[in-house]
Amino acid sequence: MTDRILSRGVFILGPTQQTAVTRRMPRRALLTGCTLLCLVMICGSATTSAAPPDGSGFGGGGTGALANEVTVFDGTLKDARGNIITVTREDGTECTVQFPDEITSLEFVGKALPAYLRRGTPIRFATVLGPTGMPMAPVNQLQIFAPLSPQLVPHNQAERFTPGVHSADKKKPQRGMPLTGKVIVVGNLMMLTAQGGLAVQAGSTPVQTMVSPDATLEIRVNNLSLAQPGDAVSVEGFYQPPDETKVKANKITITTDRVFGEMPAKPTRQRPTKKSKVVEPTVEPEKMPGEESVEAEAEEKDAAADAED
Repeated sequence: MTDRILSRGVFILGPTQQTAVTRRMPRRALLTGCTLLCLVMICGSATTSAAPPDGSGFGGGGTGALANEVTVFDGTLKDARGNIITVTREDGTECTVQFPDEITSLEFVGKALPAYLRRGTPIRFATVLGPTGMPMAPVNQLQIFAPLSPQLVPHNQAERFTPGVHSADKKKPQRGMPLTGKVIVVGNLMMLTAQGGLAVQAGSTPVQTMVSPDATLEIRVNNLSLAQPGDAVSVEGFYQPPDETKVKANKITITTDRVFGEMPAKPTRQRPTKKSKVVEPTVEPEKMPGEESVEAEAEEKDAAADAED
């Protein structure tokens, strides 16, 4: 048949044969063919209209471009807005740094004094429990932290933010036996005495122990509520070349030399000084004419009388 041509495995039928085939073709086959045709048209349109990535995001984020340059630098905090901070590097270059994906990789660290503590302050510390479940040694370091929503905490760090007494080596005690060995206590401060007595409510477990006289108190929070411009910043992250001033961080650590709980020095009050009295020179009254000669004669008489004596 002249109207039947085989081209690349496709039969091209004449008008009469197309009508016959269409009548015999099932409806499902027609729908399948239309669907394939639409998909081909959509894919072709998307391919021709896609724009190349511009690489203008932080670390190429949001552009489809992969960041392939790692950066590690130190600097000082200049500004913070939303989830972006501006850091002045040690060479004077200003960089905009986006927060890490995991909020626990953003930390503010500072020192504090016991005066900074309040009843209910979230704290955590490490200690060793003896066979009876009681602490065996004083605590050498206390950490103040800010609670986080469980949805924001990675699974491997959940215990650091969950109130309770957690085994450091992940061992569970036998049924009916107290927890022993090295543990991490997470809870709220109930009392800290001047003699070093420490009481913490760790979830449903009350914990009492002693604090070493030379123990350190550290603030370690995952936000910027205590940060100020000029604080030291350490950044680990990556960027999309050639713009190294836009960084997507893997880790941000901000530290300060301020000591929280330290009483500010009282300004010295200067008492007003008394006004010194001005001594005015005495002015002798002027002598009347003739008084000088009379005084001179009297002095001569006195001198003559002394000589006779």
